[in-house]
Amino acid sequence: FGYLLYGISDRAESAIAAPFHLLAWLVSRVVPLWLWQKIILFLVFFLAGAGIHRLSPFKGAASYFAGLLYMINPFTYVRFLSGQWVILVIYALTPFAIKAFIDLLETRNKRNAIKVAIFSTLVGVTWGHGFLLLFLAFFIIWVVWMVNRRKKTMIIDTVKYVGASAAMFLALNVYWLIPILTAKGTIIEQIGRLDLLCFAPSPTSNLGIMFDTASMYGFWRGGYIYTKDILPFWWLLFAFLLFLAIYGFVSRLRDDKHRWIVISFGVVGIVSFLLAVGSASNLTRPLFEWLWGHLPFFQIFRDSHKFVALLCLAYAYLGALGVNEFVNGLRQKRKRLAKVGMIALVAVALLTPLAYSFTIFGFYGQLGVTDYPKEWHEVNEYLNQDKDDFTVLFLPWHEFMDYSWLPNSDKRLGNPASGFFDKPIIKGDNIEMPGIYSQSISPISKYVEFLLSKGNEVSNLGELLAPLNVRYVILVDEADYEAYDFLYKQEDLTVALEKPRITLFQNEQPTAKVYGVDSVVYIKSLEEYLELSQAQEVMEHLYIIETLPENSSPDGLHSFELPATVSISYVENSPVKYQVEGTTHKYTIFTVPQNVNTNYWEYNGNKPVNHLGFMPAFTSSPDGGEIVYSRFYHVYLPSYIISLIAIAFMLGYYFLAASIKLFYAGERGKPRQ
Repeated sequence: FGYLLYGISDRAESAIAAPFHLLAWLVSRVVPLWLWQKIILFLVFFLAGAGIHRLSPFKGAASYFAGLLYMINPFTYVRFLSGQWVILVIYALTPFAIKAFIDLLETRNKRNAIKVAIFSTLVGVTWGHGFLLLFLAFFIIWVVWMVNRRKKTMIIDTVKYVGASAAMFLALNVYWLIPILTAKGTIIEQIGRLDLLCFAPSPTSNLGIMFDTASMYGFWRGGYIYTKDILPFWWLLFAFLLFLAIYGFVSRLRDDKHRWIVISFGVVGIVSFLLAVGSASNLTRPLFEWLWGHLPFFQIFRDSHKFVALLCLAYAYLGALGVNEFVNGLRQKRKRLAKVGMIALVAVALLTPLAYSFTIFGFYGQLGVTDYPKEWHEVNEYLNQDKDDFTVLFLPWHEFMDYSWLPNSDKRLGNPASGFFDKPIIKGDNIEMPGIYSQSISPISKYVEFLLSKGNEVSNLGELLAPLNVRYVILVDEADYEAYDFLYKQEDLTVALEKPRITLFQNEQPTAKVYGVDSVVYIKSLEEYLELSQAQEVMEHLYIIETLPENSSPDGLHSFELPATVSISYVENSPVKYQVEGTTHKYTIFTVPQNVNTNYWEYNGNKPVNHLGFMPAFTSSPDGGEIVYSRFYHVYLPSYIISLIAIAFMLGYYFLAASIKLFYAGERGKPRQ
């Protein structure tokens, strides 16, 4: 969390979620983590149902149908099973933002403009996908509204208030917009066309990808048990849901009050369906790939199935209109038999969403509740006994792998090590999809991957890990753990703790967060560095990967008779500011964890050179000084201040305007003297 808040994560786009993680951190101070998790998961479904219920223009059976279908469908089911609850947070909050936007178009006042800006910000606060999904819906709704409004003054008025809301949204989101726009590299730049193939929707039945996507199936990752795998007539249930949506759309086209909204949701449904199919069909691939290449930030939708979120919204809204037509017909029926038939039809409509995704109740035994193995807790306690500042390497090196202790049928899990262990963790962040080994932008990850690829060729892995301040290595008996047998053969790694299915190795080489050296060694590649490590102590040199400067002496640069590495004392004032003591050594090397940006660090205002190509190193000062992450103070902190001022101003105006309105309403209601 601290890395996100201070902006030192190597993924600038993670700044979007900083407020959410701040809230989670604050709540975790008073609420147990297990309870906080359950609260979030409950709110995801509750808010999804409440939001669409509020958006529905007709209450009663119609709005309850909308709530049931929006909460319980194949999209929410599979996203929950795959652990993508962040996407479900976006999904749950979207109806609130759309309701605020429709209210803004209809009433055109400042308070609704503020509501749109705030709700829109909340929708995207967990991840950027929410913004693009929401703005697509906003754009369609606004265009349809403009086409259906002929008065020039009304259109101008709307543009003014929508523009004001957009300006407020930008002010609220300065906290992440400026960091992303000024970042030197983001994960978006690593996403290529191979991602379109890996994450394209996958057929889940013999009816074809178009039908599967339309029926809210088609998630790219297989291995889950759906309702369709149990009920052979599942497609009939979808056909009825689709009928309700089409019937609701057609029946309200003559409604002057709601026609433009109905058309808007119809267009949202069609567009989101086509985009959801994405590159999985020859029909939609040209459009999707054109958007991929020309629309900024569209690359984050490598998983085009996320657009099904808007398709679910359209089905729920329009289907509710169809149910409302049945309710209206029920009121007009005089004959008992016809009335009973209509009641049955409404009841079937309400039960259909439950039947269509009944596996969501209990998830058909595919999910279970568990704790981490007790051996993991024992290793964590052992590490916490060492009070020094160090990092831990977690192996096997995979971002995703199966864990035998999970009670789920699908045991694949994103590497949880950094979330469990208290010490800073270096872990696999390689996606390992077909044709895509890694999309990591962390140079530390690349360095570790290089070392692991040479594991069977070296005997000094501990020494090579020491520049990363790695004092311990954890190996769990999962996935391809046998491939890491070379750890036992290292001369400078010893087994510190061995438990069932987990082993802790200790690095016998000296490690330090901040240390001093006197020698610079210029190398052409890490291969040369590996060779030199056989003859010299790597922690006694500053290695710079570039061509040897002219008029320099190789013998002087490659001197081996040097004192041992000297650890330099320091005080951590914050994750972005360290007070460092002075040293007589020429150079000061500052180690940073894996998920910390290695750029923008300064020592007494001086820029670093890159030790091994990525670790900050500075000319030492005998008087010491401060090592500071300057980007936080120059970019993140000013951005936070602007966004905080914006939210304070908007909330102040919103509630002040409401108070003034209530006051004058009360004054008008008083009897005259």
